Amino acid sequence: MELVSITVARPGQILARAVTNPTGATLCPAGYRLTLDVLARLRNAGVESLLIEGDNPRGPRVEERIEAVRRRFEGVDDPILLQIQATIEKRLNLMRLEHEKKP
Repeated sequence: MELVSITVARPGQILARAVTNPTGATLCPAGYRLTLDVLARLRNAGVESLLIEGDNPRGPRVEERIEAVRRRFEGVDDPILLQIQATIEKRLNLMRLEHEKKP
């Protein structure tokens, strides 16, 4: 199982645990195969993360992380926040370079 942000969840992935709202109502049952429509509805319902079946000890790829950062900062025009975004992206790119150097 892997806990993933709703921003990096992809169609075809299978829920390891049911997704519920704050009152406990089930939005999606465990074992459900995600679709684009369902992911959009879950995002609109305020769901931030999902427990997905499978095992990915390394987490999301660097490219997925950079894309998630760009989506989070989309439309931001505050210079301080844009500097934070640039710093995060720079660090992620350094992680990519470090990973490429490893055999």
